[in-house]
Amino acid sequence: MTQEKMNSDVLVRISHMSLWILLATILYVGSAMLVLLLGDPETAARGRLALVMLPVFNAIAFGALLSKSGKAKCARSPQMRAVMNDELRQMALSKGYRNGFFATLVTTVVASLIVALSGVEKAPAVIMVLVITVGVSTMLASVLYHDR
Repeated sequence: MTQEKMNSDVLVRISHMSLWILLATILYVGSAMLVLLLGDPETAARGRLALVMLPVFNAIAFGALLSKSGKAKCARSPQMRAVMNDELRQMALSKGYRNGFFATLVTTVVASLIVALSGVEKAPAVIMVLVITVGVSTMLASVLYHDR
């Protein structure tokens, strides 16, 4: 599909697909890191294997994205810039940032209490991975929900 033939609906779908890929990657890496930090040695070995397979999954996902978009320069096209600068997209982004911020605040408090009461060995690392994963995932999911 050439850039001239792409309408805004196709570009929005391509943008949503890239956000879904990013959300899946964040959840995948966050859960693998939590398995590495909290699991026993056998489970941690499986978590390391999952992290080793991440580039393969990303290559497949981004290959599918590029084949759907048609050109690698689609993100820099004037049509895609117009879609990204759309008022509805900007509103969805601001709602996503807000929801991600509040999810980060709540997760920090809740995770700190749970980790402190349960006596986890690597508490700061667990809290950091959990807060980042929940915050970014909430932001991306909120943008996907509120976007057109």
